Amino acid sequence: MKTFIHYLCILISVLTIASCENDLPFNVKDNPPKLVMNALINADSLTNIVFLNLTGKERVTHIQNATLEVRVNGVLTEQLRPLPIESEYSVPQCQFKITGKLSSGDVLRLDALTDDGQYHAWAEVTVPRRPAEIEKIDTLTIPFTESSFTTEFLRHKITFRDLPDENNYYRIIMDTRVIQMLRNEDNELYTKTWHNYNFVYREDIVLTDGQPSTENDENNGMFDIAKNVYGVFDDSRFKNSPYTMTVYVPRYIFQSYDGPYPSAKVDIIVHLLSITESEYYYLKALNLIDSDAFDDTINDPIKYPSNVHGGTGIVGISTEVSKVIHIMDNREASFL
Repeated sequence: MKTFIHYLCILISVLTIASCENDLPFNVKDNPPKLVMNALINADSLTNIVFLNLTGKERVTHIQNATLEVRVNGVLTEQLRPLPIESEYSVPQCQFKITGKLSSGDVLRLDALTDDGQYHAWAEVTVPRRPAEIEKIDTLTIPFTESSFTTEFLRHKITFRDLPDENNYYRIIMDTRVIQMLRNEDNELYTKTWHNYNFVYREDIVLTDGQPSTENDENNGMFDIAKNVYGVFDDSRFKNSPYTMTVYVPRYIFQSYDGPYPSAKVDIIVHLLSITESEYYYLKALNLIDSDAFDDTINDPIKYPSNVHGGTGIVGISTEVSKVIHIMDNREASFL
């Protein structure tokens, strides 16, 4: 029986890289249970979560008693116990919260040990360099056709420069943040915030891995191709150079049926992340399995890279820069 472990710690390839020695899936009949350690860590965050499980025949199983040791540059900085289970109705999940801040070049090592001494898994990753600042973003409202339906989109041309003299791996996240001002039953004001991460990248040569397309191409294509759901790319097409990336964000995600929300503030936050090589290939694998292009009845099983020793899973770490695009702010006028 084949067991597939598909676990993304957030927000998280058919290619296997040298630093990722273990592959998922694996055959349970030929392998005893293993610790599964997963984490996609933001070096600037103080609330990073590490997930710990055991492999099983049908699904991963819950670990109850374990310790996570956190070392930075060889120094033990945290010795953590699992977070409490939120409620009796939640799915049991062994989670640890890392609270230390990390800097580019730091070497992070995570050691997970069960209390009975039966299991010990560890991973070591180096914090990547922070991406160069986003130089500029040009935004334009245009009509855009998607799935044979034309509506208004915001086209963003995002210019940034590759970090020089090394192979780099990146991720782009387009975060549309809507803050609505509302009144409750007692006529008191309160705000509600929600996010949408949808964006269209089909015209960009880097995000499409050299296969840009148009609406006509999508409608007439005979075969589905993997979608870049997680917005990952490398610098092979613009090494040591600047690049202008083209993406589209739909306006309907912050509009009501009668037009823009009458009491809302809308910002689009562009996050440019520098990620590790293992995280890059892991997210590429998720791109494939989350796309219509993958059919598990005819395709070979996808092999996920793993950089966890003594177990399996993925530990990635990222640094980022961001830029905010202010779209509108109608909050005050609507309540005058």
